[in-house]
Amino acid sequence: MNLQRITKHHFIQLFAGLTLTCATHLAAQESPYADGFPPPAPSPLAPKIGLVRNSQGLLFRSEKSYQESPAHVQNHLDTVYLPRMREHYPDQDATVIKLASRPSADGLETHENLVYARWGDRAMVLDLYLPSENEELLPLVIFVHGGGWIRTSHRDYRPAAMALAKRGFATATVEYRLAGEAMFPAAIYDVKAAIRWLRAHAKKYHLDPNRFGITGGSAGGNIAVLTAETFGDSRFEGPANHLDRSSEIQCVVSIYGAMGFTAKSWTDSEPGSHLRNETLPDFHIANGAHLPPILFLNEWDRREDRRWGVDTMDIIKKIGKKDLAELTSLNAPHGFILFSPHQALALDHLERFFGKHLGQTSE
Repeated sequence: MNLQRITKHHFIQLFAGLTLTCATHLAAQESPYADGFPPPAPSPLAPKIGLVRNSQGLLFRSEKSYQESPAHVQNHLDTVYLPRMREHYPDQDATVIKLASRPSADGLETHENLVYARWGDRAMVLDLYLPSENEELLPLVIFVHGGGWIRTSHRDYRPAAMALAKRGFATATVEYRLAGEAMFPAAIYDVKAAIRWLRAHAKKYHLDPNRFGITGGSAGGNIAVLTAETFGDSRFEGPANHLDRSSEIQCVVSIYGAMGFTAKSWTDSEPGSHLRNETLPDFHIANGAHLPPILFLNEWDRREDRRWGVDTMDIIKKIGKKDLAELTSLNAPHGFILFSPHQALALDHLERFFGKHLGQTSE
């Protein structure tokens, strides 16, 4: 091919081919972590997480730490989200966009700050929302928050989880250890522990243990997909409670999740290293990982950035599982699950996908 005639389209095709080839090659390499990972340690590159001890001697995130999270989200809205709206979506009224507020709990049964696991003195919590007065077993959708693996909290996803619960699903938003407290794979251990805890308590909360879905945004999308696709890989289960229960997920939605890259702060390792590769959903899919039905819900303005699911779709097609995957985009920038009115549009996609693969009530 004449280099002077290479178009942008050709570059994208070449880059996709190289990425897929590299992913497949890496998948074939023997990992030094075949027998498990080192104990998670705090990242020297990430902010420390404030913890406080309660009267029972258990450690929880401090309220100050939680309060820092919405301030960070608001800053993202003001400095990133709204400028991108004005640049890429001039036909939309940016003046009506705001941080999504917690909806009324009318019609919901709420259970917040439930302890699902303990790591020594550290207690991990989740929030659970159920449609009230429902006698049928409910499908569950688990939300995993973003924040670059180093910031924000599960409380930021309460509005989205409550709003989806009002549409007929049980929902949960799960706290996990950020890199400043414990690096990879601590977050995966945590989310899987939450899944097992929820299955162990399914009867109490009228959950259908055979219909669990998961979703997450950005870093949370990465964690959600890793959680789903590493089912059956004992290295990712972690030494937590309810190990007699399954951590299997029936379907997953990645909301602008990082599929082909992660931050050094999550592993303290370089791109291309064996440990960093273990954090990449693309690496595991190319290596024949478990793959439930998956939807990639991305931002329209970054549709040509292939690292958020486009390359993943190519890998899935190459391994012959294209019928399991969907990719679509929302006319909004990165972070749309957090902001009104875009949150409601994103929930429309989640309701359709989870309704298709989980249903909404059990006969």
